[in-house]
Amino acid sequence: MDIILTLVQLGLMALAKRSRLREPQSFMTTFDTIIVGAGISGLAAADVLSKAGQAVLVLEASERAGGRVRIVSYNGDSAEAGGQGIHSNYTQMLRLVDENGLMGDLIPAPEKSEYLDKNGRARISRAPEDLALMVGPRGVAELAAFRTKYFTMAKPNPQFEIAKDIPEYDDVTAAEAFAKYSKPFQDFMLRPLTHAMANTTPETTNLYYVVNGLKLALTTKISSLAGGNVRLMEKMAQKSNVLYGAPVETVLSTQGVVDGVQLADGRTFKAKHVIVTTTAGAAGRILTDEFQPAKSYLTDFPHVGLPLPFFFLDRPIEKEAVRFYGHPNRDAAFNMAMNHVRKTPHLAPSGNAIISAWPAFPHTVELMKKTDDEIIQQALAEVEAFVPGIRGWIAHATVVRHNWAVGRYPTGSVRKVLDFKAYAAGLKGISFAGTDYNFLHMEAGILSAQRAAQRALAS
Repeated sequence: MDIILTLVQLGLMALAKRSRLREPQSFMTTFDTIIVGAGISGLAAADVLSKAGQAVLVLEASERAGGRVRIVSYNGDSAEAGGQGIHSNYTQMLRLVDENGLMGDLIPAPEKSEYLDKNGRARISRAPEDLALMVGPRGVAELAAFRTKYFTMAKPNPQFEIAKDIPEYDDVTAAEAFAKYSKPFQDFMLRPLTHAMANTTPETTNLYYVVNGLKLALTTKISSLAGGNVRLMEKMAQKSNVLYGAPVETVLSTQGVVDGVQLADGRTFKAKHVIVTTTAGAAGRILTDEFQPAKSYLTDFPHVGLPLPFFFLDRPIEKEAVRFYGHPNRDAAFNMAMNHVRKTPHLAPSGNAIISAWPAFPHTVELMKKTDDEIIQQALAEVEAFVPGIRGWIAHATVVRHNWAVGRYPTGSVRKVLDFKAYAAGLKGISFAGTDYNFLHMEAGILSAQRAAQRALAS
């Protein structure tokens, strides 16, 4: 009997411990600020507010911190499956890395690329001079002209904030803007970098977005954290008051002032200010009809859903490239692939190759409707051109689905973002932060979160 009672007591203690991990501190229901989302933006906002002495609650729908920053693993090997790299000009993100004791864990990531030429032959780019040979003299001159026009002589505009509408950038697609550039420049520069930086094509994205992404790709170096970039968010979450498994159903308001949230399970939490750091679409869904202009805009925000197949191979492959591109040779859904053991070898101790296949919008629309097995089979058929023999070397295959990978910016998008920001600035008790409102960079998400936190402090 004593043994049974002891077991029961141990079970109750375990349940209580588990409950404490999921409940906010001291079972409070009223806070200074509530933050919706425990991705990089939400945790950055919590960092500012907690340092200012506020009582903060972070609500996270899933059971993990990091949002779209995550890793995928098999048999001891892992690969980044979102938030691929930390760029050298991510000033605020690097500050957070330092504050959380991770600066020594930053590892430079190589960026060698292999291209299929117009005949389907592999050509590797190890240095700028290799790329120059592929694009030819005209392509080199065009790249120099591009840098001068859009970097050196560009109209002043922050890298990590949509703050100014430049119609000549916003109202034209990248394809239209570079229509007179040579085919080698488009095939080896424009299309691959648009694919890699925005998961789109030049025909479906405005010039503003593409120039912003290309500037980051061409002027910065990339690092990643040992153990995965998500480690930063996990460290920050440990210092924050995060309630996991807590999807927000709706914001609450009194006489037009937002003053809390209601969870999907009916629980309510009140606060002086609410910061929404989810994707734009999720933010739109939790707004009430009282905020219809924002609700409609955010719910319909153009974006890219991204199904990412990962193939863990049973062996290394000889290819030294990190990325593979096929744009000069074909139009395929999976026209880009990556070997993660080359990019982040510290995550794959076995040394066996990990190949991910990357599609781009608009192909992604139909791909997201397919089953995982259908996606895997199509990816294998198209990645075979990059890694001949891959079908016979697969130890494990899986698909990571980002229902909302990045915001997509067709023509006129920047003007609409600015209109939304102006509208949101007039709302009381609520702020919005995240990469969707400032292009795709993690640094942009942090900066917008810091601004939202200052607004919460002022309120």
